Amino acid sequence: MASQVQLAQREKLSRRTKRKLTAPRSRDFVTALSNGLSVLGALSDTPYGISLEKLGKRTGLKKTTTWRLAQTLVDLGYVRQDMETRCFAPAPRVLTLGYAYFDSLDLRQLAEPFLRDLSARVGEAVDMAVLDGDRAIFVERIRTSQVVSVSIHVGSTIPLFNTALGKALICDMPESWLQEYIKTHRDHPTGQAYFKNGGSKLRRLLSKTRELGYSLNDRELFKDLLSIASPLRDRTKVVAAINIVVPTSRMNAPQLQRSFVPPLLETAEKISLALGCRSFR
Repeated sequence: MASQVQLAQREKLSRRTKRKLTAPRSRDFVTALSNGLSVLGALSDTPYGISLEKLGKRTGLKKTTTWRLAQTLVDLGYVRQDMETRCFAPAPRVLTLGYAYFDSLDLRQLAEPFLRDLSARVGEAVDMAVLDGDRAIFVERIRTSQVVSVSIHVGSTIPLFNTALGKALICDMPESWLQEYIKTHRDHPTGQAYFKNGGSKLRRLLSKTRELGYSLNDRELFKDLLSIASPLRDRTKVVAAINIVVPTSRMNAPQLQRSFVPPLLETAEKISLALGCRSFR
């Protein structure tokens, strides 16, 4: 069995070998840029953070060099540092580095891996919908083994005013659109509470959605279902919305918000950044 000294020597040799293998191959090679990308690469699988010491070991760089590169990336917004633990982790803005690739994908292709990751994290069904006239239409649905009483599939449509997805989709609509929508639907049999007094309730809910970054559906459409939804934005507007659906038999609204709002907002932000949004929420 190798001694601690031997192990240390091997690690040192490994770092030297690594630096030789990645040595500049032309006069135009920028070592500082290469080192900065090495730091980003080392952070790619550490969403919860890594210490400066471990980051230096991963990159094979000196501690002082690693610190300066990490701080530069923090200043640029590609890396974040926890003020308590001092650990470094990738920031959502790092996704913009791959925007050219994401831009070549359609919305479903781009969002699917993010939605699958979200569903795996929360253990519940996740949906994505877009605006279809005066309704929301489902364009993606990630199913789980959990039982949901309502049959929803890609192509299904739901109202806007009494659903989390709907409110997330229209939260940024201009006043002219909103006035016409309220006028058209004010006689809806289940929508009077939302549309009376010039749509005061609906306006309040949309304002809250803009403020919080998500909307809540507390048994408004289906009496045994809860959901939360967040808008997805590209460079100019809301283009879709994603939600998490939970039966009331498993949790109540406060539990849903406490447990699932953070991962929902994080996922919505990642997808929006990949779509080109530069000023999320």
